[in-house]
Amino acid sequence: MVEVEGLRFGILKGISLRVERGRAVGVIGKNGAGKTTFLKCIGGFYKYSGKVRINGKDVLTVSPGERFKLVNYLPQNFNFYFPLTVLEFLKATTGKRKDEIEEKLGYLGIFHLKDRFLGSLSGGESVKVQIARLLISDPEVFLFDEPTAFLDVTVYSELERLVEELKSRNKTVFITAHDLSFLYDVCDLFLGIERGEAIFFEGKEEFANGVERVFGGSVLIKRIDGEVFIKPKRR
Repeated sequence: MVEVEGLRFGILKGISLRVERGRAVGVIGKNGAGKTTFLKCIGGFYKYSGKVRINGKDVLTVSPGERFKLVNYLPQNFNFYFPLTVLEFLKATTGKRKDEIEEKLGYLGIFHLKDRFLGSLSGGESVKVQIARLLISDPEVFLFDEPTAFLDVTVYSELERLVEELKSRNKTVFITAHDLSFLYDVCDLFLGIERGEAIFFEGKEEFANGVERVFGGSVLIKRIDGEVFIKPKRR
């Protein structure tokens, strides 16, 4: 379980929520609303005020090694400057055996990248390597910050399959994405943030109303054959 109580840091203004294990939470809001800051606080990157507990453990008071087992973060932006191959990078950052790493690379369909140097990877390939790092580390809570930003739309179904698998293993997932239709498909709960404040925390039934509250009249929501499609309004 993830428990957040009175979380304040930077733009964030006292966010509180509880998320049971096996759930995926979509975090939505305009640019600069505080979505990334919220994820990084859960990951223990900042000395915030308030409390973040994962399975009863305070994120800021556990050792770095224990925090690593509790929660891990896929950054929105990253650059690989290390002169390492993918396999060398994953061994260095996870401490896992070669066969364990290769199994996850195969699962993600990127086994062929294992001997490529990090600096030679495309944006989408880099995202997949970072996702592999999280899967190999296998924390209780996965934080995905804009995982679809560099991925081809044909890969969305693979990412959806991954999130469903994590949920089936009782992992908790937080995801930010500008593709709101994707978030609707993969998430059970939705946190709407506006200027650092949580203005709603609801399930799928309230998602459309929540989106309207966050983005006003700037988005168009369509339901077609049970599917929900969300896009910006042209005017």
